[in-house]
Order: sequence, then C-alpha cells, then structure tokens
Amino acid sequence: MIELNEFDRAYLHLVLEINKHIDGYIDAYLGPEDLGRQVNDKPQKSPALLLEDVTQLQSSVPAAHAERQIYLSALLRAVQTTITMIGGEDIPYMEEVQRIYDIMPQRVDEALFLRAHKDLDTLLPGSGRLSNRLEKWRNRYSVPQDKLFLLLELAREETQRRTAALVDLPPGEAVEVALVKDKPWSAYNWFKGQSRSLVEFNTDIPVFALTLASLFAHEGYPGHHTEGVLKEEKFWLERGYGESAAALLHSPAAVIAEGIATTAVEIIFPDDGHIDWTLDVLLPAGAIEPQESAEQLKQLQQALLQLRWVSGNAAMSYHSGQLTQEQTIEYLQEYGLATRDRAEKSLQFLYHPLYRSYVFTYTEGYNLIEQAATDQDKRELFLSCLTEQKLPSQLAALAAQSPGKG
Repeated sequence: MIELNEFDRAYLHLVLEINKHIDGYIDAYLGPEDLGRQVNDKPQKSPALLLEDVTQLQSSVPAAHAERQIYLSALLRAVQTTITMIGGEDIPYMEEVQRIYDIMPQRVDEALFLRAHKDLDTLLPGSGRLSNRLEKWRNRYSVPQDKLFLLLELAREETQRRTAALVDLPPGEAVEVALVKDKPWSAYNWFKGQSRSLVEFNTDIPVFALTLASLFAHEGYPGHHTEGVLKEEKFWLERGYGESAAALLHSPAAVIAEGIATTAVEIIFPDDGHIDWTLDVLLPAGAIEPQESAEQLKQLQQALLQLRWVSGNAAMSYHSGQLTQEQTIEYLQEYGLATRDRAEKSLQFLYHPLYRSYVFTYTEGYNLIEQAATDQDKRELFLSCLTEQKLPSQLAALAAQSPGKG
C-alpha cells in the first residue's frame, strides 16, 4: 500500500476533478481506488475552485529533487491551461499547444510534401492519380480479417523479444489485444497498471501489414506499454509520485511518450529491419504476396514519412480559421494523399476535444529525440526517456547544443 503525502494526494485529487469535466483527460489511473471514488462521488468543482487548487499546488511543489521540481512546474502549467480552457477562456491555438505540451511547432513548407509526391510517383506501381495508386498499393498489403489476430500475435512476440534484450521487463508484464471500430485513432494503448496493457486496433480502415511491426512497437514494445511498465515501477511503486499514477493526455509527458513510441521501431529494428522481418515472417503468415523488394519498400517508407507533418499543418490552418472542415479534408487529401474516408477520420482527431492539440506530439516528439541524439547514441537517449522524467524543452536544449543546431 503506497502512502501518499499531502502534495501527491492533492495533485491526484485535482486531476481526477478535471477528468469529470473532460472525460478521458486521465489516460491511465494507477492511484488509490478509494481516492477515485471519493472524487467521483462529490459534485463537480467549478473551474474557479480548480484554479485555486492548482495555484496552491504550484506554491508547494516538493523541492527535494530538482529534476522533479522542474518537471512538476511544467506539468502544472499544462494543468492550469486546461482548467483555464474549461472555464471558457479563449487561448490562441498555438499558445495552447505551447503551454500544454512544452513545444513550439512550426508550419512545414508544402514543398516538402510535393517532393515526397514526386518520389512516390516514381516508386508506386501503375499510373494515374497518385492518391488512388497509393490506396491501391496499400490495399494489396491489407491484412485479411481472418489473419489479423495471428499477425498481431507474431508482431507482439517479436517486438517483446527484442525489447526484453534491451530493458528488464518485470515478470508477468503483458499486452492484451482487442479489435474495435468507430474510433478517431488507428490503435490505442490503455495502460492498466500492474505491468499490463490493453492495445486496441481500429478496424474501420484496413490494417496495413507493412506497418504492423511499427504499430505494435509504438503501442507495445518498446513504446507505450514499456514506458508505462518501467515508469510505474520506478516512480509510482518505488517513490509514490502522484504524477506517475495519472497519465494525462494534456501534458508535456505526452510529447515524450509519443517521441518514444514513434522512435520505438528504429530502436529494436535498426536500419529499417522491420521491413525485412515483415517480408520474411509476417507476409507469408498472412498469405500476402509482396510485389516489391525490401529496398523498394524501404524507399517507399521514407517517402511516406515526409508526409507526417501534413496533419500538423492542417490543424494549424483549421484551428486558426484559415480552413473550414471541408477545406481541411481537401488539404489532407491533396498533400497527405489520403482517401476521403482517411481524411475524414483524421479530421475527427483534429477537432476532438481530447486530441485537438495532441496531433503535434507525434512529430515533435520524434524530432526532439532525433535531433537531441545527433551527436550521441540514440538508443542511450531513448532509454533515458523510457526511465526518466524528461521535458520536451530539455530535449530541445540538448539538440541546440549539438554542432549545427540551434
């Protein structure tokens, strides 16, 4: 039984109260069940009272560990921003992103997307509209429904095996898999505590076999599940840190989490090795016949990765009022080469109350690890992100110290 001190109990009480205003604000709760019941059984507190609570917490941040003090200060700024928005204050969109996530994303020049289109035009088979050719190519590698659980299990076993060679996973840790529909995301990790996760895969859009290893690395090993397991053990079970018992979607920690998850496949499959493994193991198990060589698939993957900033640009334009919903869908189709269905699914994510500014955590998280690791081993930095309380601004400062950065 973990004994909470006054600060940690007050912190958990506050974020549980916020979760009553924004259902899903707490992505994973590991704290005392009785505390959760006490909060939920009481009437909802007003934003004004919540602001008083966060101000009190800000004035009483534990000073015993300087690293935690810095971390909590940024975390509480994010909490305060969310409460301010609950109270109805209109915060400019990019200021919202900066205050909540400790990042300052920049718009990406569409010329990058057009260069990627040119590469894809060369690499993709067939002729005609590029988006149609891309979708046709993806469909050739879609996983048959009757093979999906088999391929997910193969991906789980392989990513777990490789991760166990990288970090010490506790006995009994496990990932359960489920298939769902009608969600604004393609896959989601629900960390349940006690070293266990439920990973749900959304089947609204066919699952793409060539990214299945990457997707499982992202959600499971050594991504979200692994981070949850290691930080639960170190910061909650051993130290009783309240902030580690309630993972918040609106938090600088989300940028680090998505940075870990988007980098995960590179750590356990160096040199795009997941493509080779997919060709050797996954596709034969799914009775999927590859049409390209490993080298061609790696080139296609690199070209597609250049389109990852399209959603961020779309979010900036949509939330600033420069684009309507329909124009945002068209932007996602034009530059992201998305089908209408995929673009509409992406738009759902961009205007969802929980995820409206979350979209930047993926690209910014990945870039921060990539840039901060320029002159050091990426695996070493990755492992430190898995096991330490880091802030995006700290990674940005580290990247700025590297030659040629800043």
